Amino acid sequence: MSLTRSLAQHAWLVPGGVVVFAPLLRALAPPGVTGPGFSTAQFLAFEVCLALVAVFARHVSRAPTRHNRIGAALLALAAAGAGAWVVWFLGTDRAVFLPRSVDVVGVACFLIGAVLVAGLLSGGRQIVYIAALVVVLGFLGPRIGADASAPPVPAASYATYLVYGSEGLLGRALDIMVNPVLAFVVFGAFFEASGGGRALSQVALKVAQRSRSGAIKACILASGMFGAISGTAISNVMTTGAFSIPSMRRIGVRNETAAGIEAAASTSGQIMPPVMGAAAFLLADFVGETYATVAFASLLPALGVYLAMFRQADLVVFAVDSTPTYTAVRVPVSFALHLAGPAALVVALAAMDMQADRAAMVGAVTCAVVSLVLVGWRESLAQFRAGFERLVSTGLQLVIIAGAMGLLLGVLNATGVAVAAAVTLADIGQHSLALALAVAGACAFVLGTGMATVGVYVLAGAMLAPGLIEAGVPPLAAHLFVLYCGILSMLTPPVALASLAASALAKADFTQTAWAALRFGWILFVMPFIIVVQPGLVLLGGWQAVGQGVVVTFVFIFTATAPGLKPGLRTGLAALAAVAVFWRGPDWVALVGALAIAGFLLARARMGHR
Repeated sequence: MSLTRSLAQHAWLVPGGVVVFAPLLRALAPPGVTGPGFSTAQFLAFEVCLALVAVFARHVSRAPTRHNRIGAALLALAAAGAGAWVVWFLGTDRAVFLPRSVDVVGVACFLIGAVLVAGLLSGGRQIVYIAALVVVLGFLGPRIGADASAPPVPAASYATYLVYGSEGLLGRALDIMVNPVLAFVVFGAFFEASGGGRALSQVALKVAQRSRSGAIKACILASGMFGAISGTAISNVMTTGAFSIPSMRRIGVRNETAAGIEAAASTSGQIMPPVMGAAAFLLADFVGETYATVAFASLLPALGVYLAMFRQADLVVFAVDSTPTYTAVRVPVSFALHLAGPAALVVALAAMDMQADRAAMVGAVTCAVVSLVLVGWRESLAQFRAGFERLVSTGLQLVIIAGAMGLLLGVLNATGVAVAAAVTLADIGQHSLALALAVAGACAFVLGTGMATVGVYVLAGAMLAPGLIEAGVPPLAAHLFVLYCGILSMLTPPVALASLAASALAKADFTQTAWAALRFGWILFVMPFIIVVQPGLVLLGGWQAVGQGVVVTFVFIFTATAPGLKPGLRTGLAALAAVAVFWRGPDWVALVGALAIAGFLLARARMGHR
């Protein structure tokens, strides 16, 4: 009986596992082959409907009442039937003309509702609430006079476009999530299961062990390295915070400060290539660049953020006047094997121009081989089995969220809201680019409240970035600007999910943790504006622009975090360096000013002034 109950409770892992691993098998197929006779649209329909089946089947085993279990089972059966019908329909000639017949519209309405319900069940409440509100307002708005410029769309046409349109449920948001993103989720799971997280923590402690603030720097290094492959702030906090927060407490860092540092460092992982909170792939699609181009262009700003935090570790005030103790950390040579996977992945993407999903598969296989070599097949199998349920749950959540994002994009395009927002922002930018940036940054921040990185980026990238581009901001810089501004809500009260997770882990006060994270992560608020005014920092504008951007930006970072200076002097020099960054006159003036400040700091350091 217990075996039967166990099988029933875990039956959802079968369709869920197919959802996660089917795109990997599809990526291995020869060019032009997307499955057993499937077109891309059919494969996306298969994925999202099977994800619905898995989510509802999981709820059957977890629902508290008999009525809820029956309802979830009926929804799972309906999702399976709808999925089979849509896959068949998209392979017929009728799909070319999208008739507004009862079957086409009825299945579309069911899928819209099912995706929203599944989103609530799989943990994506914020994006679901926003998607549901936008879908309703998009339909009712023209009818109640909220948008007189947009004529009312018939209900049948509205539902059909939201599901079958190129910007709808089965559109590019789902395509990108299913193809490269799920592959990187699998890679991250294999990396963690193979012991990569432990290897990162040990390497970070080894690098920083000879410093008074070594534990803080270890936290920053580990969050940066782990964030490069996970890109999820909460996951970063729970993985690296388990060792970094206690280590910081042992050297005298206040509890709330330690938690705030962990939250800031982990949030920054969402802007670190190659994954960037799963937004890198969507960003590349939005700006029309290759994924490798976006990853390399995003690297310098991300390194600047982590450099500022790394240097700021020496400025942290310790609550306890303790004598620093240096614990020898031995890093086995075998740990280098764990770090070879991500390195090989980046090399494959950049040098070999390999598809992102195939490169992620190479990384996953590498992690599996490393685990087999180091711990044997029994322990490796146990580790991978332990993480399999979490992997499938994450994959299902991403697919369902991608469906909800597709609905959002469909409404924004069908109603013209995205165009209107872009025109309004462009008009503001024609009068004042600074004001346009402030408005766009504030809107991206509000949109990002409580949402995952990929969700806020889809909204901000569709509504805000086009207006900044019309105002004269380079496309890549505009999209990175809204991405950076969108993740700031992870640190800022009242939501501050990263700060909330860190405070719970450290058993610290949430409000004080959030304010500590804001103080330590100040560079995250400044960097998006630097990206806009210094596009060379994201490799735009030729080598002269790149050199200018790198010099003035990093001089500003080194000045603002310079140790051994009185606060007043540091603030004054940082203000001058900021003027060089945002200088709108001749470039040589800013460059000379930045070099003069750098020369002063170097001379002072050599003279031994403290």
